[in-house]
Amino acid sequence: MKKFSLLLAIALLGCLVALSPVTANAQDDAQATFERTWYATCYTEKNEEKCYQQSKELLQKYPSSAYAKNATGIVQKFELNDAWTKFRAALETYYKGPDANKLEQLFSSGDNFLKIEPDQQNPYHLFALAQMALAGHSASLGQIYKNYDKVKGYAERAITEMSAVTSTPEKFKAEYPAMVDPLRDLVPANMNQFLAYQLIETKGDQDQAIAYLTKATQVKAKGNVGWKDANNYWLRANIYSGRYVELRAKYNALTDEEKTGDKGKELLKQVNEVIDKKLITDYARVVATATDPALKELRDEARKQFDGFWKYRTDAPDKAAEFLKAFDADPTVEGPAIPVKAETAATDMNAPAAPTGGANVKLSASGPGGAAPDAKGASTTKGKAAPAKKAAPKKKGRKG
Repeated sequence: MKKFSLLLAIALLGCLVALSPVTANAQDDAQATFERTWYATCYTEKNEEKCYQQSKELLQKYPSSAYAKNATGIVQKFELNDAWTKFRAALETYYKGPDANKLEQLFSSGDNFLKIEPDQQNPYHLFALAQMALAGHSASLGQIYKNYDKVKGYAERAITEMSAVTSTPEKFKAEYPAMVDPLRDLVPANMNQFLAYQLIETKGDQDQAIAYLTKATQVKAKGNVGWKDANNYWLRANIYSGRYVELRAKYNALTDEEKTGDKGKELLKQVNEVIDKKLITDYARVVATATDPALKELRDEARKQFDGFWKYRTDAPDKAAEFLKAFDADPTVEGPAIPVKAETAATDMNAPAAPTGGANVKLSASGPGGAAPDAKGASTTKGKAAPAKKAAPKKKGRKG
């Protein structure tokens, strides 16, 4: 019995040795057959969807294949282009009828694209990030989106990344396509405006909000961007209006004796400084920049506030038009001197009340910062669109 078992074991071992090469050849044949099918799909039939699926399968089944590098490139390019196409579709859908749900879909598709294309100097990466931030800006000012922290994240990233590539203007102009050029001004102007708006809405640091708005007005771009954007001056005037209300309340709380004394005179001086140096000039800037018919309500309210403070501080109604005109060409100028009337100690302040209609005035919510580029593929190289097809690899000399 033992002799029989030993002979049987030897016989089975011989079979295994004999079968091993046959199994290996079968595996080689299967890989070779799959590679031929993959090659035909990708470079003869040029079926992109099927090629993508087969490339993933090739990498999963045969990671050491001689075609693995080509398959990897195909998978990466397909996923990049697919993410870009979905982002552009979400961007177009959002601006056809903006709402919070469409904005979230835009953010989601944009985040996915940025994950696949993380190169911060890539023009398509910059375009996607900037458009997400700009959409968040317009939705926030339009009061259709309230997640200010989320928009703030995109805004700060967009400012940082755009600043990095525009710091050398000659290089930026030479290397970046036209689709990114409008964003060079839109991003710093509108994102600084949003950061100020976010602080105003959340009752954050108002001095920082003023600094953001002032930085936005330093962008001297074409159209109603930066220095010609009425929103900047309206928002800043609203902050100063709040300070004016506080100072006026302190003055009115004084006794008649205190109002005519040093304490009252000092408070009255502070009140008048806010009116002269802040409110009158910023309301005049709104009047100068809110020339679009869509901003009539904003312009009318600013003119109403300007007229009230001008009447309180001057005896020169005939000079108001000349003062307003001084801001037409450049709203950032300091402006001419205000012909204030002589100071008199008063027990009752007859200054205008705080703006009553200002809180309900709609701000201008700008549209997309430039049309989406007409490109089929997202770029993985600076300024150049990805090619539609890669050259076919040479067929390997595999048998079978």
